[in-house]
Amino acid sequence: MILLRNDCIEYKGTGKVVRILWKHPTHPYAVIIDINAPKAMPEIQQIAALEDDLMTGIAQRLSTDPYSCIVNESLLQEKHKKIRKDAWELIQELVTNEPAIYAADKRWGLVLDSIEKSGSTHKVIYLKMRRYWQRSQTMNALLPDYANSGGKGKSRDTKDGVKRGRPRIYGDQSGLNVTPEIRKVFRVAVLRYYVSDKKFTFKGAFNEMIKDFFCQRSINPDTGMVTHYPNMDVAETGFPTFAQFNYWLDQDNDRIEIARKRMTPRVYDKDFRGLIGTSTAEVWGPGARYQIDATIADVFLVSRLNRNKIIGRPVLYVVIDTFSRMIVGIYVGLEGPSWVGAMMALANTASDKQAFCKKFGRIIEPEEWPCHYLPATLLGDRGEIEASAIEMLINSFNVTVENAAAYRADWKGIVEQRFKLLPSKFKPYVPGYIDVDYRIRGGKDYRLDAVLDLDQFTKIIIECALYYNNHHQIEGYDKDHNIAADSIATVPIDLWEWGIANSSGSLRAYPEDLVRFSLLPVEQATVTLNGIRFHGTFYTCQKAIQEHWFDRARQKGNWKVNVSYDPRDQDEIYLHDASLSMQFHVCQMTERSRSYRQMSTWEIEQQQNTERHISANHQPKQQLASADLAANIQNIVQTAVIQQPEANAESAASRTKNIRTHRAEEKAANRQPEAFHLGNKHSSQSVKSSSTATIVPFPGVIEDDYGEPDITEILATKSKDGDAKQ
Repeated sequence: MILLRNDCIEYKGTGKVVRILWKHPTHPYAVIIDINAPKAMPEIQQIAALEDDLMTGIAQRLSTDPYSCIVNESLLQEKHKKIRKDAWELIQELVTNEPAIYAADKRWGLVLDSIEKSGSTHKVIYLKMRRYWQRSQTMNALLPDYANSGGKGKSRDTKDGVKRGRPRIYGDQSGLNVTPEIRKVFRVAVLRYYVSDKKFTFKGAFNEMIKDFFCQRSINPDTGMVTHYPNMDVAETGFPTFAQFNYWLDQDNDRIEIARKRMTPRVYDKDFRGLIGTSTAEVWGPGARYQIDATIADVFLVSRLNRNKIIGRPVLYVVIDTFSRMIVGIYVGLEGPSWVGAMMALANTASDKQAFCKKFGRIIEPEEWPCHYLPATLLGDRGEIEASAIEMLINSFNVTVENAAAYRADWKGIVEQRFKLLPSKFKPYVPGYIDVDYRIRGGKDYRLDAVLDLDQFTKIIIECALYYNNHHQIEGYDKDHNIAADSIATVPIDLWEWGIANSSGSLRAYPEDLVRFSLLPVEQATVTLNGIRFHGTFYTCQKAIQEHWFDRARQKGNWKVNVSYDPRDQDEIYLHDASLSMQFHVCQMTERSRSYRQMSTWEIEQQQNTERHISANHQPKQQLASADLAANIQNIVQTAVIQQPEANAESAASRTKNIRTHRAEEKAANRQPEAFHLGNKHSSQSVKSSSTATIVPFPGVIEDDYGEPDITEILATKSKDGDAKQ
């Protein structure tokens, strides 16, 4: 059992939860803190004692961090960011001074130095440090808990009769507080007047409610006229307003369900429902620092959709663990070196490699590629990991990001060397690989040799990564004395396993879905009556169906929502939950867009462009055919006009009088030329027979002219039916 930094251990019965703040790299002890105690401070604990508590069942390791705080930076208010920044600047030097800050005899001296520099107080400093330690040791732990303030969605009780809400601007009456009894009246009024009686509009139902529930009436005995006046309860405050009526109905009812009841489910379903159709001496173990880089592979690929199309050279991202040289993440795609590609490689570092390989048809055991962690530090190029999106990685997962200076690839030389080793394994066997004579006059055009598609090239990279991780011996690896003393082979998998067992304290395990979601690119999608439209494809999810999103889109118009997506596979997108930070809903592609399944973003775009080209090429032909159709119709009509005899003296009534008779005559005239004549001289394929068949006529067969029966035929039929029943 491996205990990691930030692991939370809960003791059964007491409810006490402790967090591992730090593990000594070489000694068997760790620093823990009670995450719920208001005045808790770090304590030293033997790792063996913690493991015994877990093994005996006294305690259990929590799968979810109770204080995990992962937020979308774009949704944070600037004042909240400033509070976090100020708090971090106050305690940064203290909490990063490990392990001195955890020693009680040294902590006070460090705090006094901080007070002298910052001008703050020891109470504030201890409060911020304790919050940082108890809440997962990330900068987001220092965000204010304003989300827990107030009473959003809760109704407030009235005190001393004071009017809730904003005061009225016009009129002398103070306004009425809506009580639970009045809310009940609102619901009854909607059902009685609006749902049950389609003659009432919503405003009409409100007016009828005021008349029946909030007014008294008197009848003048002389004139019979009815006069209404307010009840005593509302005489001073005034009637409920139409705005209050609308507000509380939104709180207590589902408008969609009201509309469904009003127009009946059959009509509603017919007319209003939605139509859904990512150098060794400077690190101490695995995970201390990852290096990431990208290169454009020297091989041309073909399209998965049309293998006659050459799509150019793919971009290869590789993430390397500095200590062990393990390839901990890869990404092969068509996105140029950018944050999007780096994000996909980083997401792969935290993913289950067994499932990743299985997706490409390669079955491996977990121990062949046991890398599914985030690092303490990430080193990469400025252009790829200096984007604003990297703040999510820093603040949510406490990953320190280092940028190599411009034109200094040697700062991340380990990952640069991998780009020389990997191609050397597949270069001799891959058609379309670019040799040194590419683009030289008289040189070979390697583009024409392309036969691999993106998935097939990814399979080759996976095979190379597995070989490199498990079998390649690193020459010139600078071992420390501990590795040399244990006679460890300089193979990445052996170095990785030795490092985890002896000197690892920086690996961070997070839920794969959460890491992927936080790193995926974010764009806006549109909610329409046909589904959630994104990049020309349509999606749906359980939340959208339950909340009638597509019904609303058809009735009230479209609106935008934020979604995350994987550019490699757009079968699913991830809808952001606006009410909960870093929560998402998986949206599946609908049948309307089934032709785009199992495609990447780039492939979908290419397919859509192809469809536009086909449509544009067909447009002239369709236009000419439409013109021919119009001309042919006009010719037929002109011929009919010419054949029409001159107007005679017959009246309109006389011309329309015998339509039934004329129709019967026309049918009789059409029967002979329209009849089928088989086996005689009129048939093109006559069948000769040596004998003549005897035809026996059916008795009592009445010829039918297939015309509509007249009244006498109807009466005669009824008379026969009546005789038969008797």
